[in-house]
Amino acid sequence: MKNLRIIFLSLILFTGVMLVSSYAAMEKYGEEITNRKITEVKDIFADPSVFEGRSVTIEGKIASECSTGCWFYVKVGSGNLTIYVDTGKSGFAIPQKTGRKILVEGNVVVKKTGPMIQAKGVEIK
Repeated sequence: MKNLRIIFLSLILFTGVMLVSSYAAMEKYGEEITNRKITEVKDIFADPSVFEGRSVTIEGKIASECSTGCWFYVKVGSGNLTIYVDTGKSGFAIPQKTGRKILVEGNVVVKKTGPMIQAKGVEIK
């Protein structure tokens, strides 16, 4: 019975350490992301006028970024689809994290060059 308690307590401790370490590995910038429903970037590009001005959440990997972290491109999927994300108007920047997974919440802005995201909040994994 004593061995069972030790195993059980060890399992609880291990699970707690893993949860804390995985949470600590996530970096957050800007506002807290409140919308966890992912919008497909391909859908934004397919009909930008439907999304213009709307708040969306996208996910992907940082393909490239400004040296000061005020803008970056998010690559989605296995193809070459990327979308420009600007953080400048929101008053935050991200550190150099090219290649890392990212979650972005922000408003879609349609420019002559196509749609982009004006970020409100970012989580880097």
